[in-house]
Amino acid sequence: MSVVCEMAAPFIANSAVDGGEVLPLFRSHTATCLKCQARHAAMARIARELAAMGSVRVAAPTDLEWRVMSSLDGELAVSRSWSRPIAWLAAVLSMTAAVLIWKLIPRRA
Repeated sequence: MSVVCEMAAPFIANSAVDGGEVLPLFRSHTATCLKCQARHAAMARIARELAAMGSVRVAAPTDLEWRVMSSLDGELAVSRSWSRPIAWLAAVLSMTAAVLIWKLIPRRA
């Protein structure tokens, strides 16, 4: 790949995605360079495929946030070892609250 190809690459990509012409400065080069023409064709095909996929909606898994946060390193990381104790604690607290509410509600005779 030549220096001109490397300099033209972002402009070729832009023109492929936008569906417009290559910048006049690189137009004569892309008219003769098979690599740049191939890059333009590939980028245009990818842009068309992405545009066609724009209306497709895929539901994220329910535990996606937990999996992402537990895979991080550093301050934002959530330890995987906390998943079971937190789930058990939440279950016990909700059951306790349910029993207390059931006991405190006055019943009619």
